[in-house]
Amino acid sequence: MNPLYLLQKGEAILGRDGLTLDLLATEFKKFFPQEDPRYIDDASKLAGLAASHAWEGAADVFGPETQKDFAVIVGTALGAIDSTIGFDAQALQSGPNAVNPMDFPNTVANAAGSRIGIWLQLRGPNVTLTNGGTSFLDSIGFGFQSVNNGIFQDCFVGAVDKVPAFLRPLATSDDTHFELREGSCFFLASDSAQQKYLVQIIDFLSLQLKTDFMVPKCFLPCFERLWEGIEWIGCPAGAPLESKFPRGLTRYSPPTSVFELGLGGLESLEAFLKAPASSGIIAAFSKPERKFSFIKVKK
Repeated sequence: MNPLYLLQKGEAILGRDGLTLDLLATEFKKFFPQEDPRYIDDASKLAGLAASHAWEGAADVFGPETQKDFAVIVGTALGAIDSTIGFDAQALQSGPNAVNPMDFPNTVANAAGSRIGIWLQLRGPNVTLTNGGTSFLDSIGFGFQSVNNGIFQDCFVGAVDKVPAFLRPLATSDDTHFELREGSCFFLASDSAQQKYLVQIIDFLSLQLKTDFMVPKCFLPCFERLWEGIEWIGCPAGAPLESKFPRGLTRYSPPTSVFELGLGGLESLEAFLKAPASSGIIAAFSKPERKFSFIKVKK
């Protein structure tokens, strides 16, 4: 298997670097002056900003010919729920004739990824994955598998989420393990290392657990292959299967006992980028789907 190289990173996360919802439209307009932010949902604006940051300076390397086959892979736990609720509420309150048809594109799950392709003229495959809290790692894993299957050579891989109002009480609940972090993160990725790269993805495994959270027997050989030679692991604190990790495995736990809803795995990936370790595994767990995703990484 050939590695997938993550070359550049771009983020647009609310509450970070002074970015707020009030400033989102203004920041978006700086990168896409031809677009009217009034008719674009917040998730798409966040994704557009993150992708633009990752794309900065890359146009000289990825020319027009490359862009014809340049893919966009987006992971999202919540998709377009926020926009859909607003659109449907308007129709219910004022009648279907009062709904602005310009708002309808905001209600589809792949709105953010499709718009990145349009805005940056990336005409390769455009895929949106809605896999709960593992969506971020699964987008990277999909890119890794697609490159190795010859579907494309270059891509954006990342995630975006905007939390709807009805989920916000989770953030203040005493028994919650979620942190409702909103935003987007994208990596410019390629099957070529170029002159430099942040990290290389060298393996990927997606695992669906049984209802009792036990590992299916058919996956055990995959685990043995994946665990081989591991030096480091990043995994959301409090995730199950902790006792089933191989004996002697060093496990990283984020400083807070939460993982990011929607951007599953981002916190562990960022920790690995800052760590001195040269290789290891990053894992994310999504409890509603009983799903674990792993990527094996190397600097």
